[in-house]
Amino acid sequence: MLFEIWVDADSVQKGLRTIILKASTRLALPCTFVADRSLADVLRYIADDTFSLRQKARGEGLSDPDALKAIKSRIRMVVVESASDSADDYVVQNAPKRSLCITHDIPLAARLLEKGCFVIDDRGSEYTSDDIKARLGDRLVNKELRSWGVFTDQQGKMNASNQKSFADSFDRLLTRLGRMQEEE
Repeated sequence: MLFEIWVDADSVQKGLRTIILKASTRLALPCTFVADRSLADVLRYIADDTFSLRQKARGEGLSDPDALKAIKSRIRMVVVESASDSADDYVVQNAPKRSLCITHDIPLAARLLEKGCFVIDDRGSEYTSDDIKARLGDRLVNKELRSWGVFTDQQGKMNASNQKSFADSFDRLLTRLGRMQEEE
């Protein structure tokens, strides 16, 4: 599999990051988390993955210290300045076409779809070019209604059912993208 995973980490909950990290490691996929702060769980996973990769290389007979030091995790943590849309802009500018991107941010999803990426949200719903305009419209209407105090459109807390839905959708999309690449 050659595609990459890109995560708008400011909008993805820790439990979901763990699912993403494990899949990235299992499938040997490059994965980049972008946020306006370091995420301890991601940094810890990167260190553990790097250690495991180096241990495996040692077990296969690699002993050159420089070569071992060059072995690093495929997972990256990118910290951007804490400014409006800085993480979003970084993801859009750097995620290659056909990357799998994860975000809760609908405007970011629209930008990524336009670029040719595949996008899912933190609940496992896939954004498509067919429905993104409706989602953007709904977002604007809800924002206006909230400003008038008509209602608060807030998602409930992440629960086990939400995590399972995300994991199932994420796995299906990983499989689909893997098959697409095999057919090329």
